[in-house]
Amino acid sequence: MEAARKLERTAGSRAMKPQQIRQAALRLFQEQGYGAVSMDAIAREAGVSKATIYAHFADKAELFEDMMKSACREEWVAVSMLDAVPGDLGAELRAIGKAYAEFLVEPRVVRLYRMVVAESPRFPELGRAFFEAGPRLITGKLAAYLQRAEAQGKLALGGASNRAAQNFLAMLRCEPHLRAILALDKSPEMPEIAAIVDSATDMFLRAYRP
Repeated sequence: MEAARKLERTAGSRAMKPQQIRQAALRLFQEQGYGAVSMDAIAREAGVSKATIYAHFADKAELFEDMMKSACREEWVAVSMLDAVPGDLGAELRAIGKAYAEFLVEPRVVRLYRMVVAESPRFPELGRAFFEAGPRLITGKLAAYLQRAEAQGKLALGGASNRAAQNFLAMLRCEPHLRAILALDKSPEMPEIAAIVDSATDMFLRAYRP
């Protein structure tokens, strides 16, 4: 019995390590920038050995990509309807749009975005990791949802579900997002975001309804 409990504690501790490392890396990236942070520094911040980090992540770029995927899972891709059979298309698109628009102005996401834009020219792997784990992942999820809606006869995408998904998301990356990136507002106005989501949803449905 004691051996089983010890094994369970060990497994639980091992499962916690990646999250511990991701959180430490996020703090350092936000404070110092991607280029200035070493794997040694992340190990110290996380309270683990460098060997432990490399047991979970091949390099800093892979760690960053995993961190981005985790953030998307937690804060936006967790919208369950993206993985479900579409129901009330208008209501669901509004909910998806609201989640995405609010995600774009969330302080942690804004700080990461600024860092990626500033450092990608020197560290191309950072830009690739951000794109694959963020925009491409989100667009792919939405495109699959729209394909299912098209199969139900609710949309006419002409086989271009990825382009339709990009169009919808592009309408949501507008002034509140830009103001957040430029630090022009202390906090985004949620009523304005709601109005933008309503407008984007209405335009999208007018463009793609059968």
